[in-house]
Amino acid sequence: MTGSVSMIADSWSNPEKAAIEAVVVGIIATLATDLWLWLLQIVGVRPANWALVGRWLAWMPRGVFLHRPIAATPSIRGELAIGWAFHYVVGIAYAALYLAITRLMLTSGPTLISALVFAIALLVAPWFVMQPALGLGFIAAKTPHPRVTRIINISGHAAFGIGLYFGVISIDFL
Repeated sequence: MTGSVSMIADSWSNPEKAAIEAVVVGIIATLATDLWLWLLQIVGVRPANWALVGRWLAWMPRGVFLHRPIAATPSIRGELAIGWAFHYVVGIAYAALYLAITRLMLTSGPTLISALVFAIALLVAPWFVMQPALGLGFIAAKTPHPRVTRIINISGHAAFGIGLYFGVISIDFL
């Protein structure tokens, strides 16, 4: 882990290297989330619908930001690709933020605990912005099974946190 801390500190002065690290860590963390969500599908949990997220984004340039619910909003060509791309871009952006925070505030560098705490704290975005905008209510209150949705949200973000940590470890091999 010491190698990761020094590599992350070294990349602070090299924007290209910092960007590459954020991309690598973000993709690994997002893949960890996707793996976890795929495993949940095996036991019968419905998959994330990235097409609905893509629809939400695709309607924004048309001035529509809130949907009641998003499933009733007409679909947009390419919404699934838009949703998946957004999912990974957000994962990379969150990884960049995590790496910046660990560089500035944590003298020990990234840890599994800090990655988990960071990832769980990120639930603020879907619970208070995205889900309400999609017509699903604050903290998934208007979903068919709010408690189950919240548990899935928390577990998915925990998987992202674990992926962040393993992503940081992986940059030792770059």
